[in-house]
Order: sequence, then structure tokens, then C-alpha cells
Amino acid sequence: MGPFRLTGTDSPVPRSSSPELLPGSKNAGKVYWRVKRSRIPSLAPAIRLFHYRWSVPIVATLHRDGPSRFADLARSLSASRDTLADTLAKLEQSGAVTHEQGIPRPRYQLTPVGEHVGSACVAAVTAIAGTDVLPIALKKWPMLVAVALGRGASRYNEMKAQLPGITARALALALKDLQAAGMVHREVSHGYPPAATYSLTEKGLRFLPVLDRLCTAASEATAVEATST
Repeated sequence: MGPFRLTGTDSPVPRSSSPELLPGSKNAGKVYWRVKRSRIPSLAPAIRLFHYRWSVPIVATLHRDGPSRFADLARSLSASRDTLADTLAKLEQSGAVTHEQGIPRPRYQLTPVGEHVGSACVAAVTAIAGTDVLPIALKKWPMLVAVALGRGASRYNEMKAQLPGITARALALALKDLQAAGMVHREVSHGYPPAATYSLTEKGLRFLPVLDRLCTAASEATAVEATST
């Protein structure tokens, strides 16, 4: 099959979230995500599975095309061969991908964990590719930070609490990338000491359903992994 064609698409709202209008505030008229905190899945599984920049496109391609050799993946994706090899190795370590043993040109394929997140990866890649968000989507943290914001975090420490492993510098850079892409709004209070709060813009909210769905699928896949071991 030919290279993964990346175009925009509409995606369903994740089951764990629902968009609601919040009238009576200065943000009235915008769509916000109100999620019951007790039902918010952890972002740790998504960080473990998708922390490497080409992880989601690789899983999406294997889900679409089925078992594929390295050369086929290289033709479908624009990642360098070294990056592709490294990311495949990381996906194998995380339990999402495996490859045939004992043959010179093995085929890579998804494990049950990879299959569980495959359709969500396809939806995310399809929605983001071809947009100006793609360059930051291929970085490690910005999309995960956007999900944390969509799930209710608004302050620096709240985001760090939802994103195990992120450093202060990485969070600051991710927020700058999201602001530059028009996905996040930063507001500084006039109190003392001044405090910054962050929220998704309308543009950021448009991408939230597919991103949240992907992170939810990663959380669900941990149960699949537990039953398959």
C-alpha cells in the first residue's frame, strides 16, 4: 500500500468526556471540557507508549497496513532510518510492537496492546497531519500537555502532577510551543504574587477529542497487557 495519506477528519468525542457550554463567565460561548476527576484515566500509560516522537505514526501505519517490513515502514513514513529503528525498539520495549524472529527481513506487527490503541492512533494522525500543529505533535510533550489542560489542569503544578516524568524545562517549552501554535492561552492574574493560568483555546479544543481518546486507549491497553502476560 502507498504512504499514509494524512488529511483532516472529524473524530468522536471520547466516552469519558463531554463538551459543555459554561455560561455566565467571561468565557461564555466557548466549548469547554468538563470531566469528572474520578473518571479521568492516568496519562502515565500514554507517556510510556507514545513518549517517542514517531510512536503514534508507526502504530497507526501498522494498524492500517498490517505486518510490515522495515523498508515498507520507511517508505510510508518520513522518519530517518535511525529514528525509525530506535522508535520500533522502544515500542517493542513498551509492549506495543513485536517482530518475527530468526529471519533476515522480519516483519513488524502490533501486539494486543498495539492493536487496542491502533484505531486511536489512526484518528490522531489523520486529524493532525496536514495542519500547522504537526511539527509540535511530533515532539515528546506538547500533545500530552494539551490533554492535561483539557482534563482540568490550569496551573503549572497541576500539569506537572498529571504528567509523571516531565521536567520543569520540558513543560515550559511545551507550553510555549502550544501557545505559538494557537492551542493554549496564558493569563496572568493581577494579584500578588502574580500567577499564570493556562487553558485550551478553541483551536486546542478542536484537537482534544482525538488526543484524549488516544490517551484513554493507552490506559485501557494496560488492562489488555495485564491479561496477555
